[in-house]
Amino acid sequence: MAKILLIDDDETMHLIARAYLSKAGHEVETAFDGPDGIAKARTFKPELLLLDINMPRMSGFDVAKQLKAAPETKDIPIFMLTSLKQESNIQRGYGLGIDEYITKPANMEHLKLRIEKFLQKRK
Repeated sequence: MAKILLIDDDETMHLIARAYLSKAGHEVETAFDGPDGIAKARTFKPELLLLDINMPRMSGFDVAKQLKAAPETKDIPIFMLTSLKQESNIQRGYGLGIDEYITKPANMEHLKLRIEKFLQKRK
């Protein structure tokens, strides 16, 4: 299936997403903050990135901005996966070039189906 990178500071989210997406056949890597996530995006070369907004050291918005500005990571699709539901945050995310904005708590089956549909369209 696909290589997916999850950047989120919530350990429970790491455990749930890794278990669920790995079971679906995806290769999942994780990072707990923005700087580590950016480094992993460059080395792991994911086909999709799941990105939280509220994290220590660097916000998800700043991570998305840096990834979209760098030639080696600009084409990685980004799904923001966050508890922030305000319209201004949603608009800001899409303005940075993200592909999906999904609010938490996320239904993992729904997330898996959205990921698979998105990846299928890209092939």
